Amino acid sequence: MNKSEAIQIANESLRVNLLNEGNTQFSHVVRYVSDEGWWLNIPLAYFKKEIHFLICSEKAKIIRHLTIKANSILSPATKFRVKDGVADVFISASNPKKLVDILQGGSKYSFNKHLVDEHRF
Repeated sequence: MNKSEAIQIANESLRVNLLNEGNTQFSHVVRYVSDEGWWLNIPLAYFKKEIHFLICSEKAKIIRHLTIKANSILSPATKFRVKDGVADVFISASNPKKLVDILQGGSKYSFNKHLVDEHRF
């Protein structure tokens, strides 16, 4: 699965061409230390506009679609670990119903309220 395929699946499921290469980030499950999950690297400026995330689990055959509305996360630099103006986020796949950033230096921000849909493939 790649970003273009995930965007196509999500747009078909939503029945609208909402997602595109410019407004969507894609991540698949990777190993991090003793865990597996999804990395999101979000430039701080992106929090000022609506951005979509497609996080894919090949094993579960599911794509989770998250949307962060413009300015809905105030002061993102205080909520996430930031490096060079980019928020580093790691969401553990061990409990996919609990979409929480688990990185040290962050505030354990929960992305559950940003979950739009789950697309099966």
